[in-house]
Amino acid sequence: MGAAALWLAARGGPEVAHDLAALSPVPAQALADDAALRAAMGAPDTGLVGVVRGADAQAVLEREEALLPALDRLRAEGAIGGAQAAALLLPSAAAQRARQAALPADAELAARVAAASDGLGFRADAFAPFLRDVSAARTAAPLTPEDVSPPLLRARLAALLPHDAAGWFGLILPVEVRDPARFAAAMRDGGAEALDLGGEANALVARVTETAWRWLGIGAAAALAALLIGLRDARMTARVAASVAGAVLVTLALLTVAGARLTLLHIVALQFVCGIGLDYALFFARRRLDAEERARTLMTLFLCNAMTVGSFAMLALCRTPLLRQIGATVAVGALAALALSFLWVGPGRDEA
Repeated sequence: MGAAALWLAARGGPEVAHDLAALSPVPAQALADDAALRAAMGAPDTGLVGVVRGADAQAVLEREEALLPALDRLRAEGAIGGAQAAALLLPSAAAQRARQAALPADAELAARVAAASDGLGFRADAFAPFLRDVSAARTAAPLTPEDVSPPLLRARLAALLPHDAAGWFGLILPVEVRDPARFAAAMRDGGAEALDLGGEANALVARVTETAWRWLGIGAAAALAALLIGLRDARMTARVAASVAGAVLVTLALLTVAGARLTLLHIVALQFVCGIGLDYALFFARRRLDAEERARTLMTLFLCNAMTVGSFAMLALCRTPLLRQIGATVAVGALAALALSFLWVGPGRDEA
């Protein structure tokens, strides 16, 4: 136990993971494969996103259109590889009307088509459907998000243009972000927001992890107070507490040696280890009447420990990282708890 404490102190303590990826149930290789596929497909990055707010869909689309030149500059300068936005799929009503106004009149368009196709061998009425479509488009009502009917396009538009009771939101998803600071600055300069979803999620994980450590300490202090009241023996209380603390230190040292970065799940599993260690130590600390009862207690604890270690060792062999973290922590901790409880507390005290 002392060696584990000194080694951890020399290292500055175990390495604690504060990123959300450390809590992912997906194996690391699968995450790497997913990242490679997303890069090959040009899928947007999930960490950084621009957010445009508006009272309705048209207000959001118009504000996104005002940002498109800035996004084009970022792409041309290599700051990003591209971007996805609702305005790239569906122009605002104002942009559609401006494009309608730019369409030539029927007579002018017919004359242009005739001049362009002169001498090329097309039939005289070959472009009649085109002329009719342009004429119909000139007076058509602007297309709105509700008018989009293809399922795939509708789903993509809904993901980029969500809304709730507070209003409408336009999500600008950059692809291959090489300069996050410039993208964020461009969003702010255009009146939008830049959210670092990955950073916010990691900050939340860090806060929850710190809270878990704090409550682990508070729980340990409460357990120590209960031991003092229950055992009414300061020396035995110190031995029980030392056995539990030693099990935690040995577990942390062995996990660190194995290259594990402690996550929130490790902390939760350590609480379970503390409970197991406290049970073992209290069984050893209780007064017993004779050697036969002492032997039964030892056999019972050894069998329970073997079942606990075996069960959680199976979890430690799982491919799922979350189960592996819990299994390895509890298996190592339970074994250390039994050994240190026996060494520190002893096989029990005979009834006087």
